[in-house]
Amino acid sequence: MQCVEAAARSHPGCVRENNEDNFFMRGIYMRANERNTGGLYKGTYTEKTQLYAVCDGMGGMDQGERASLQTVSGMDTLMSCSLRSFPKKLKAYIDRVTNQLLTPIGGSISAGCTLTAVYLAGSRAIVANLGDSRVYFKRVAQPLAQITEDHSQAVWYQKQGILTPEEAETHFSRNTLRRYVGAPNQEGRTPDFLKPVKINSGDAFLLCSDGLSNMMTISEMDAELSTKKSCSDICRSLVSLAIKRGGDDNITALMIRVS
Repeated sequence: MQCVEAAARSHPGCVRENNEDNFFMRGIYMRANERNTGGLYKGTYTEKTQLYAVCDGMGGMDQGERASLQTVSGMDTLMSCSLRSFPKKLKAYIDRVTNQLLTPIGGSISAGCTLTAVYLAGSRAIVANLGDSRVYFKRVAQPLAQITEDHSQAVWYQKQGILTPEEAETHFSRNTLRRYVGAPNQEGRTPDFLKPVKINSGDAFLLCSDGLSNMMTISEMDAELSTKKSCSDICRSLVSLAIKRGGDDNITALMIRVS
């Protein structure tokens, strides 16, 4: 396994009181008392299998922070599986978390979150997505590319030919999710998996909540990832720019780079 540099920064933004985002970075995630501090986390890892994820608690539902924390807090159980078995194990894990979230706590059963993840095994990677948090992929000398598809009502309208891609980006239904962790039906909590890819030295992944992707263009993200700055400096810059532009949602950026 190549050496992987990783960093994550999460911030509540400028409008919301609570940060309902969370992340998983090779065993590191934000505890309940850390969510609103706007902290920066970083590390360097050489283990053969590595898992990274971002979750966004659903602001239109109660206890979104509970959903994201509960999802990331048990992900260490997924870090030792093979690349081939990862999709099956992740699906089973999502089912277990969903069953917990559907158990009433404090008089409410409305708890859900997005989940986007990158699993590294040796020199290969597989990407999973559920909801509208995103994964972007950067290869040296190539432009940054969004490689996940949002599971929003707006994207569904786009695929049906009702909206153009440009219209879908700003349509009010872009915040209405068709799939997410915590969905009561099986289809609604089934993630997409991209075909495993071989990773090379210099390859980078950016995982983020929509609090980041809604505040800047992909070319602006690309400009940051194309620099020689560290992952931690890039995450700091991206989140700071989203805050400067109003930070109307919770903001999380997690970047990994292979060397």
